[in-house]
Amino acid sequence: MGYLPIHLPRKAPKDRGDNVQLAWPRTPVAAQALHAYPQSALTAMTRALFLSCLLVLGALSAAAPAAAQPITVSTNNTPLDRKVLQHISQEAFRRVGADFKLVSLPSERSLVAANAGEVDGEGLRVAGLNEQYPNLLRVPERYVNISFVAFARDATIALDRGWDSLKPYRVGFITGWKMFEANAGGARIVQKVDTAEQLFQMLDQGRIDIALYTRADGVALARRMALPAIAPLAPTLRDVDLFLYLNKRHEATVPRLAQALREMKADGTYNRIIASLGD
Repeated sequence: MGYLPIHLPRKAPKDRGDNVQLAWPRTPVAAQALHAYPQSALTAMTRALFLSCLLVLGALSAAAPAAAQPITVSTNNTPLDRKVLQHISQEAFRRVGADFKLVSLPSERSLVAANAGEVDGEGLRVAGLNEQYPNLLRVPERYVNISFVAFARDATIALDRGWDSLKPYRVGFITGWKMFEANAGGARIVQKVDTAEQLFQMLDQGRIDIALYTRADGVALARRMALPAIAPLAPTLRDVDLFLYLNKRHEATVPRLAQALREMKADGTYNRIIASLGD
């Protein structure tokens, strides 16, 4: 079907909408339509239709829900604790209607970023950190209980006086681990490192006498690094609960997330997830 171009006359320069060409089918009906409406009326109709389309598109865009941003939590946890944080959080945040994302940062940097609001939270950590990092709120339901222990090659080292037992020795631990920073500072020499692998290498090479770490992850790490002479000493230095912290801008989420964690423990979900993680 051919088309008959319609040239609408240009009016005043400000009326830019008149300089429009409309293509109409070459049919008797089209011809009648052209004679029935003046060109100025057609121009007004074109404008009205165009504006109506813009209004509809704008309304649809405004009504479309914005994509929810995930709750981003940073961590420098041990491998086993990181698994707990990842899988338990995914389910707990799902229950409160939020997505969860886990990122890795060095231990001290992780806390600073969460306190500054660069990420939404930090974990897993011992209770009481909100005193040093006032913008962090502890979710008051534990994720996991762990044992902080001393690893050594010398099995005769005695820990009968707890943290005071470390005073005669060269002790190492990972930078930013608040439990050890608060309790091991009285050791003869304190060495801080960035990774657990560095820590156990120093112990194996005789550069430190004691490496402070968590029991389960330390045993697994010594096995993976083929260091059979390194073993945990008894008794444990401290057994603690670990928690998730959220930046205070998520204050409303804190009690809801704690309730979700309690419900997961009550309905068996928590135990099923922990059992699925293995060693």
